[in-house]
Amino acid sequence: MFPNLGYLLRWFTGWNISLPIPTFGFCMALSFWAAYVIFTLEFRRKQRMGAISPNIPIGRLMDRLLLWCGLIGFAGALLLAKLEGHTGLNYFGGLLFGMITYLFILHRKGIALTTALDIGSPGMMLAYAIGRIGCHLAGDGDWGIISSSPKPAWLSWAPDWVWAAHYPHNAIRQGVFLSGCHGDYCSVLPAGVFPTSLYESLVCLALFFTLWTLRRRLTVPGSLFFVYALFTGLERFLVEFIRITPKHLFLGLSLSQAQWIALGFLLIGLSGIGYILTTSAKKAYFYQSIVCPDRS
Repeated sequence: MFPNLGYLLRWFTGWNISLPIPTFGFCMALSFWAAYVIFTLEFRRKQRMGAISPNIPIGRLMDRLLLWCGLIGFAGALLLAKLEGHTGLNYFGGLLFGMITYLFILHRKGIALTTALDIGSPGMMLAYAIGRIGCHLAGDGDWGIISSSPKPAWLSWAPDWVWAAHYPHNAIRQGVFLSGCHGDYCSVLPAGVFPTSLYESLVCLALFFTLWTLRRRLTVPGSLFFVYALFTGLERFLVEFIRITPKHLFLGLSLSQAQWIALGFLLIGLSGIGYILTTSAKKAYFYQSIVCPDRS
């Protein structure tokens, strides 16, 4: 793997140049930049549509959001990671704290809650996809359980590490010594594990493009966010079954902290979509937008 950019450069070019910038940190910065671009595009589109006052300077607003959502979201990510008993960051902690900050700032600007949530949905999904590929490239411990069964036939075209990754040179130095290795990162997992961060990155990238396509079709306020909540809740709930996160027994169910939060997102998404589908004035429009979009 590539704990810092020096390892990544060496793999691409063969050049042995020291670049001690953490790969995960670089991908996190890239995810913030991508989210900034997508949020800005959506803010400007909503402003042209009249959903946002033309007097609000979008560039200045985005700078403020980037600062405060980044700082408070980072604090939330640290807090929930500590509560879960992990070092590092917790995605849902960053998402929840960042979202509350985002909504508070936009409420002060007179922007409707549903409009704010719709604007943020595609950008949040893209940022998560980029952040997760950083986890995989660095080998930061966000991997899955041991992959003990043989690679299935339908994955015969893929390299073995897609099914069972050993994460050589992982950033947290976990595993056994990698024979012949010299340097600071000489550990490799003795048994292959599911590269769950890679799976999440690929799935969430596809979900981002889906949301990006739907954003023009779903004009009922809040509908895009409800679809996002359904997507993100379902994706995270399922992948946690093959991740190494600790499980907590509650109400007779043994689930991880992330799965309990994911259930909340699933409930929000299903409830919101259900409300739209049972509201006669919006039901036909929602159905037409998703199932039979106008292609003229």
